[in-house]
Amino acid sequence: MASSRTFWTKNFMLLFGGNALLFMVYNMQVPVLPLYGKSLGLSASQIGLFVGTIMFAAMVVRLFSGRLLQYFNKKTLLITAVLLYLAASICYPLFTPFLVLITFRLLNGIGHGLGTTYFATAAADELSLSRLGEGMGYFGVSSMLTASLAPLIALPIAQKLSFNAFFAACIIILLIALSLLVFITPHTKTVTTKKQPKISGWWRTFLPQSLLIFFLGLVMSGVLSYVALFAELRHVHGTVWFFFTAAIVGVALRPVVGNLFDQRGPFFVLLPSVLCLIISLGLLCMLHEQWQLILAGFFFGAADGAIFPTVQSWVLKTAGNSQRESATGLFLNCYDFGMGIGAYLLGKVIDLTSYAAMFQTLLGLTGCYLILTLYYARRKV
Repeated sequence: MASSRTFWTKNFMLLFGGNALLFMVYNMQVPVLPLYGKSLGLSASQIGLFVGTIMFAAMVVRLFSGRLLQYFNKKTLLITAVLLYLAASICYPLFTPFLVLITFRLLNGIGHGLGTTYFATAAADELSLSRLGEGMGYFGVSSMLTASLAPLIALPIAQKLSFNAFFAACIIILLIALSLLVFITPHTKTVTTKKQPKISGWWRTFLPQSLLIFFLGLVMSGVLSYVALFAELRHVHGTVWFFFTAAIVGVALRPVVGNLFDQRGPFFVLLPSVLCLIISLGLLCMLHEQWQLILAGFFFGAADGAIFPTVQSWVLKTAGNSQRESATGLFLNCYDFGMGIGAYLLGKVIDLTSYAAMFQTLLGLTGCYLILTLYYARRKV
């Protein structure tokens, strides 16, 4: 583990870069795959299933996140994650029947589950417990930083060039990520066979974080999957600036909220962040002008840039070193379950009603999320 003086080790920087590039591809696919699905003639619910399937595959993989370390080190698992992402990105434009696309999305999901789990825990291995919030805040910048560039790269390539050019860009980025991971020095870690807590006790321990991150995933899935299509329907241009503004604000906030979490606990970060999310969705519900879209992106970025790393640090600090992988798997599974089920169910809402009604539904869900935050997040770790 890194000393309390610095966490910018060689491994941490390589993990920072690899995580940034993997999440760049993920964030490039988020706004483009719904458009790609629409170009193939998929319905809104089919698009939601196509986009959300990655989350369900990731959830299954994470159930074995602790056990996999008995057979493989984290470097091997991270390289495998990038290779699976790479295989899926190659196959998306080559095989377009809906069920075949779902199959490759599942493959992508296995890579996503491995990558999101082991990038985070490998980075946490480089940090001292007293600076865990700060270190994970900085590490979170890796995903947020490339998220700010992702829509600027992805949407123009897909809309002005072609979807084939978009997938080619994803492939190049993943090859660069793979080259970084090769130079990581894996930690030699003795795997203990400590008796795991009963399931009921495990869930009681992490119930607050699990519910908070599940509802966040539910809300995020609706915004990320459908904001580009909703803006197109309202004849509002500049969706790319929504994602860009959100990512820039998120990057700026991550180190700040990490320090605040270390000093004051989760409540002082989560409460204003949820209020920002409510404001963002309110602006999207009233969307008719580009300035509303950009301002919504500002508040969305403030919420996303604070809530996710705060709840993640809360989980890691509660779990300690011995249960880090399993707790991270639970945390990410709850988030991805919200993302996956949300993308599908909210697609059904759109099919039955409208895009506007779907965003109004999200606003109502965020009101419930505020109540959960007030109830659970008052505890200090």
